[in-house]
Amino acid sequence: MRKWKKWFNAILSIILLLTLFTTYFIIFDYGKVTTYLLNISTKNWFFYFLTTITIISGLIGLFMLLKAIISPTLKNYIVDKDETGQILITQNALTSNVESTLENFRQVKNSEVNVLVNESKSNEITADILCGVYAGEDLATLGAAIQRSVKDELEKFSGYPVEAVKVEFYNIKSETGKRVV
Repeated sequence: MRKWKKWFNAILSIILLLTLFTTYFIIFDYGKVTTYLLNISTKNWFFYFLTTITIISGLIGLFMLLKAIISPTLKNYIVDKDETGQILITQNALTSNVESTLENFRQVKNSEVNVLVNESKSNEITADILCGVYAGEDLATLGAAIQRSVKDELEKFSGYPVEAVKVEFYNIKSETGKRVV
């Protein structure tokens, strides 16, 4: 974690804790703390101080809420753990690996890749690939070569088994009539 983020979280936590304790002691008057807080709250500067802290806390809370809603959820990933620590391999990394493998095939244009990780089956990986090719290509040979290459590269990259590689082709000129190999 970055240094400024640690300080930011520490200050935010202190503000939150002070707000909680103040609210608690205002509601439940233990040790006559409420009368002391009332004396402070009658000062002119306290209103501005409390308003500033409330606005800052509210803006930070709103920012964190929007960030949590907007940011993508981390899903379909592999966690590889051993005694020295853990490594997280995301779906984007696996997809990027497949896309770079497809770049080795000059016949393939405009490919779309979807890689999924089945965590319940010891992180088995499946890949769905949609490849655009020009008419006249030997689809059976090309499909088998793509499947073999993608399977080998994904297993080498992740260290986990690849359950299936599904390759679909479509004619680049007429994007209809998709064929599954």
